[in-house]
Amino acid sequence: MADAPEPFLPARTDPVRTDVVLPPEMAATPVRRVFAALAAAGGEARFVGGAVRDLISGDPIGDIDVATTLEPPAVMAAAAAAGIKAVPTGIEHGTVTLIADRLPVEVTTLRRDVATDGRRAVVAFSRDWAEDARRRDFTVNAMSLDLAGRLYDPFDGLSDLAAGRVRFIGDARRRILEDILRILRFFRFQARLGRGEPDHAAIDACREFAERIQALSGERIREEFLRILGGPRVAGGDGILLLMADLGVLDQVLGGIVDTGPFDALVAIEEALDMTDAARRLAVLTATCGPALEAIDHWRRRIERLKPSNQLAARVGALAEASPRLPIRPPGPLTVRVQAYREGSTTIRDRLFAGWARGRARGVLDAADEAGFRTAIEALSGWSQPHLPLGGADLIALGLKPGPGLGQALSEIEAWWLDEGFAPDRGACLAEARRRFVPPGGGTTGGGTSGGGTSGGS
Repeated sequence: MADAPEPFLPARTDPVRTDVVLPPEMAATPVRRVFAALAAAGGEARFVGGAVRDLISGDPIGDIDVATTLEPPAVMAAAAAAGIKAVPTGIEHGTVTLIADRLPVEVTTLRRDVATDGRRAVVAFSRDWAEDARRRDFTVNAMSLDLAGRLYDPFDGLSDLAAGRVRFIGDARRRILEDILRILRFFRFQARLGRGEPDHAAIDACREFAERIQALSGERIREEFLRILGGPRVAGGDGILLLMADLGVLDQVLGGIVDTGPFDALVAIEEALDMTDAARRLAVLTATCGPALEAIDHWRRRIERLKPSNQLAARVGALAEASPRLPIRPPGPLTVRVQAYREGSTTIRDRLFAGWARGRARGVLDAADEAGFRTAIEALSGWSQPHLPLGGADLIALGLKPGPGLGQALSEIEAWWLDEGFAPDRGACLAEARRRFVPPGGGTTGGGTSGGGTSGGS
């Protein structure tokens, strides 16, 4: 177990502001019903966590979390008395989701850490707001706000937020030893909120304990790393990824050195197009960068460390296997759509972005190439994959017999339809099939051997 928290960590307990105006998300009637139900049961409640931080910093507000002095059974009883549905979503950790007027609000009992081992904590319930705040990671995440607009800031998070400073509460080493994932959380918040030099104590602690990341589950690492990759200021010489590499953290996450050139180019391209995709960034970082590109195990070893979902693993794998043949020059819009028809829009879009990024990183693209890649990607925006307006039953009705020849004939018509840019409708496809497979005197040619078929433009 990690060392116990500091025996005394001073915290300010009075509100630092009393004039905070709640946004509509926090002042909504369902939220007020939740607060009223908790108050009627004798509990105090406040907004906590990211919603408070984002409100103060002017960022869009995400999930709304509420903390209370009531323990879970009392929260559920209070909800029942107020006619609010209660779902014990994490009752062993003190969390009950209250659903008022179909709006879910997570309510968590104040807690204190009894013991920690770097991965999980044993907690006990508390009624002390300062004690609950002490167990959080950063000063900017320890603020709380009541329904009257009174803001509580026990560890001077307001000053840190204004200064662009991401600072652990108390001793950085202790906070990290309580939960090693806080190393990755530090980099995520530093990228989002930080300005200037990172906090030295935090940097030293992250470097010291980087190797302990291996003790975390792959799922926890993956989720936090994807949030880093999809966030701001991740790429470039002053980006958070390079800082992670310098401190030995990135090596612990991915298990090896990576070439960030294509990744940096990808991020710049995505930001210019406003098409950020954390999964694609992970795929480019693990599947198209670094040494031994020819070895398929190279990317597989990297991605398996992160325990990916089947969907994420398939996406990274598709890009890895296509890495040797990524487009060097941009294909035309019709070719792109034909490829997407055959292999899926996500797969082809990923290849276009990766090919564009690799070409830019190598300095082999001119202005026309850059414009061409943009046009190729735009060809898939808002495009829905069409369906061949002809089936095997239509060909049988023309006189073709079931069997391999029928499938070959259908593929031939499909190739013609693709060459025509998906334009021919059902009538035109039937006419073409009749021309190819039905001789003027009746009967059929047997299908699939009449000529005129193409490769489908790919």
